[in-house]
Amino acid sequence: MAFFDWLRRLIEPAPRRGPKHAMRRGSSSQQPMVPKVTPAISERPQPTPVAPGAPVTPVITKQSTPDPTATLVVRLVDEHDQPLQPALILTGQLHHPIHFRFPIIPGYVLTHTHGFTQDFITEYGLTTLTYQRQWGQPVVTYLIDYDNGQLLKLPTIQRGRLDSRYQLTPPEVPGYHIFQAQGVQRGQFSRQAQRVIYFYRRDAWQTVQRVHQYVLLNVDHQILDQPAGQAYGYQFPANSLWRLFVVVTRTDGSVWYNLGGEQWLAATETTLRDHPLPTALPHRHHWTVQPFERMGSVDYVPHAAVTIFKEPYGESVGQLDHGEPLDVRGRIVDDQNLVWYQIGPDAYISAQYVRIVPIASA
Repeated sequence: MAFFDWLRRLIEPAPRRGPKHAMRRGSSSQQPMVPKVTPAISERPQPTPVAPGAPVTPVITKQSTPDPTATLVVRLVDEHDQPLQPALILTGQLHHPIHFRFPIIPGYVLTHTHGFTQDFITEYGLTTLTYQRQWGQPVVTYLIDYDNGQLLKLPTIQRGRLDSRYQLTPPEVPGYHIFQAQGVQRGQFSRQAQRVIYFYRRDAWQTVQRVHQYVLLNVDHQILDQPAGQAYGYQFPANSLWRLFVVVTRTDGSVWYNLGGEQWLAATETTLRDHPLPTALPHRHHWTVQPFERMGSVDYVPHAAVTIFKEPYGESVGQLDHGEPLDVRGRIVDDQNLVWYQIGPDAYISAQYVRIVPIASA
């Protein structure tokens, strides 16, 4: 065996002979000079000497063996254990970390994990991730009096899971009946808040009209908080004119006028008008113009103007500045002994705003 032979030669080196010329010159009985050989010292540790013929135990080098492969199955289910997505298959080495991020499923939130570990602890594992459907935005219901806009009850809120269905019906309100509805009454909960409005009208109200009219009271009228309701402690006097906003006819045939807010009066002994004033003012033909030829000027307010009229108490035809000269042609004294000056064919000014130039004495 070459290895053991080399080892034996290294431990027991063979003797060396002297030079031939030395053997010739010396005597045959003289022993040759053998130089002392110092064996080289190796820096590596020397193998243990082995006796010839002894059994040798071979040296076995231990090699590392890789960990076996591990598999983890991840199920994604809802709260009813129904699959939401195909299962995930994760592979790695046993006892090594699991590199994994929990999946995000739109419309769902992760609520529970079962069997999940940070490392692969078995060659085959199973993990279950349970997701729950997110809550949708609420559906808010309002009950409103259609005629006055008042809220009849506190709003109600409906909640449900995202995309789950809802169905609404108008609730009963004592003394009212459903009149109109706005909003989706049958639908699905979504990511946007929804609103449903139910409008109601009083059972005793047959018709309701919104008007822009006026009413003249022929007698004193008691004022109530609603048609056929409770009376206030005051009245509106006879011969007064009021603006109307709503006319209500009740099921008993009575008619009521709304004067704004919660002020109502019965339509009896009243006169309706479409305008707050008569359609045409009576033309006064009794004006008598007296001759009055004088010079004057407007005596009003500095840097301001006074109004002139087509006739006394009539239609405005313009304005004159303070201090402007006037050519007075006549005058009128009305039934209240107020004086008007005529300063043109159809132009009159109140005498209180005119300064007449005095006539120079002879």
